[in-house]
Amino acid sequence: MHVGIVGAGPAGVSAAVFLKRCGIEISVFEKESVGGLITNAWRVENVPIISPCSGEEIARSLKMSLNEFSINVLYEEVVEVFNRRVLTRSKEYLFDKIIVASGTLPRRILKFEVSSNVVYEYRHLPADIESLAVFGAGDAALDGALKAFENGVRSVHIFSRSGRIKAIKRLRDLAMNSPIVFHFSEPILDVIQGEKLILTTHKAVYEFDALLICIGRVPNVLFVKERTSDIYVVGDAHGSHRQMSIAIGQAIETAMNILGG
Repeated sequence: MHVGIVGAGPAGVSAAVFLKRCGIEISVFEKESVGGLITNAWRVENVPIISPCSGEEIARSLKMSLNEFSINVLYEEVVEVFNRRVLTRSKEYLFDKIIVASGTLPRRILKFEVSSNVVYEYRHLPADIESLAVFGAGDAALDGALKAFENGVRSVHIFSRSGRIKAIKRLRDLAMNSPIVFHFSEPILDVIQGEKLILTTHKAVYEFDALLICIGRVPNVLFVKERTSDIYVVGDAHGSHRQMSIAIGQAIETAMNILGG
């Protein structure tokens, strides 16, 4: 049996390692880098079996696991999954089973053009910025803002469409007791891009080196053209609660079902 796995985040890697240990041939497809969205995390504190650590540390552990079991990773963008086939931009692959662990995509603001300094994930930010605007007030926004300070960004401002923080209490407390500047009920209306970003709200005009947009995410499954009994969707792509432990559990359960089938 040959199983194709789309996505090398915690769910995809967990399924790959579980199946490879059982003697199943595995091919993992990853568009960017091993770890996926978890790479962005400032701190991961809600998985009791591991000590609190950064997302980068988890990504390194996932990569080590793939290397330890000699699991083949194809760094290709998957554009279509159908009828036990995985189609990338350069080739078509046929598998006995396919696990889609492709995570999520950001909700986008179409009028804000993505560039080197307007991004939807922390890992895409330039390395040498001194000021950062964050649009959003949920977990990802506060996590990114705290991570920016830890990485040496001097000035971090959070702009929120609402009048409150929507993140969990732990992140809320840490952020409110940090130098982060909050702009409640002050959404970003316009961005002029250049060497510096000029951000406009209904209250003022601001200048920053970069903008991180965190206004929610949706399952990344548009490329799955059909869902047959041989195609499984797991983890955040399945629309779960976006928790790493849940995604891993779903992936392991799916791997066991494949073995049992």
